[in-house]
Amino acid sequence: MKTKNIVLGAVLAILGIIMVAIPDACIKAAVVLVGAAAVAFSVYNLLVVYKQSQDAAFKKTILIKGIVTFVVGLIAVVCPFVLVKTVATIWKIISFVLAVYLILYGGLSVYSSAKLRTSFPLEARRLIFEALICVAIAVLLIIIPIESFGRNLVRVVGLGGLMIGLIMIVVEIIVTRRTADKGEEADITQKMDQQAQAEAGTSAATDTPTE
Repeated sequence: MKTKNIVLGAVLAILGIIMVAIPDACIKAAVVLVGAAAVAFSVYNLLVVYKQSQDAAFKKTILIKGIVTFVVGLIAVVCPFVLVKTVATIWKIISFVLAVYLILYGGLSVYSSAKLRTSFPLEARRLIFEALICVAIAVLLIIIPIESFGRNLVRVVGLGGLMIGLIMIVVEIIVTRRTADKGEEADITQKMDQQAQAEAGTSAATDTPTE
């Protein structure tokens, strides 16, 4: 039995139950984690990528993106604990902030694409595609009633995690049992073959005439 599969399945199942039972707490935790990741990403870009870049226009873009991402991430981290108490208000604030951020990010991607169009045409096309996706997500964040959508999404994801975790556990148990049964059958067959060979050897020794 692979213990890691059982443990992973149990963790997924437990997380799924938590997400279905208390989606509000999971939403707050997700907002904080996403915010922390955004802060870390912005710090990395400002301290590493910015210093290594040689192009002035690209450095300016990285600087603006890094600062905006840092501010958005900081808001996401602080918001659930300081600014508001209810999940609905958190979702409204975060969705609005993310929408503005995505629009700004898309605009910066278009600016970068214009700068890189001559030297790096493939990268310029990727940035345009990235900008379109950012704007589309921003529009969805504005028009979708995010508070109810967020709870339902968390419950659906939690239910999926619960089912996947249980399936992993059941499959691992079934595979382990089948492997054990095949091992027992192989042992029995081997013992029968050994016994047959022993009997055949005894019969051959008995049938051999003595001079």
